[in-house]
Amino acid sequence: MHTIIFIIYAMIVAFTSLRPGGDINLDSLDKVVHLLVYYIFAVLGYRALVHKSFYPSMCLGIIAYSGLMELGQSWIPGREMSGYDLLANAVGVLLGAVVVTRKR
Repeated sequence: MHTIIFIIYAMIVAFTSLRPGGDINLDSLDKVVHLLVYYIFAVLGYRALVHKSFYPSMCLGIIAYSGLMELGQSWIPGREMSGYDLLANAVGVLLGAVVVTRKR
């Protein structure tokens, strides 16, 4: 079930990342939203994995996925690619990874 949730979340991220811009204005919160979206992505990725030893690769894959979303935005009307968005995404993944892998 966790794998299905992870895949659905990835599809939602793609849909919201690659839709034409202009209808939602989150300028003041943009980087926080990026960080939170990818924080959740990392947490869901951890839960979806049966073999937790693959989690570092999963995190790198999520960051690469975010890079593809940013690249795709360069061809979408009203959207633009941003290195700062990619950085916020990566920080979100890293924070999520720290939280889910820490010893209790």
